Amino acid sequence: MDWDATYAIGQAAVDADHQRLFQLFNLFSAAIAAGETRESVNRFLRDLADYCDYHFRREEGLMRATGYPDAAKHTAMHDGFAAFVRKQSTTGDHDLEEVQFLQNYVEMWLCGHILVMDKWFGEWLDGRAGKNAAAEPIS
Repeated sequence: MDWDATYAIGQAAVDADHQRLFQLFNLFSAAIAAGETRESVNRFLRDLADYCDYHFRREEGLMRATGYPDAAKHTAMHDGFAAFVRKQSTTGDHDLEEVQFLQNYVEMWLCGHILVMDKWFGEWLDGRAGKNAAAEPIS
């Protein structure tokens, strides 16, 4: 997956997090291409789950701080994805078909979520003149 301005939502810290998610995904894809499927997929899923925990806290904190009206729906999407990734990271061995499914699922979810849900949030922030609001993790 290649990061470009299409994925930017206008919040520097959130955009940097999204770039990091792309980097993690690309490391995973490279490991699959090199034939390192079983341990690599579990390591990737653990790393992805950990980083998503951090990133989702940051994004959801910004939503709470700015009163974003779709925060509950957005958070539910985060929760569903995080639970799926966490579960997959603890299931042990994954055969090649499962690895390819996980690769496709994660790519589609990340791209789709950023391009739709996160973009809506970014547009909402822009409309409220919150573009320069701090995007620090808030618990």
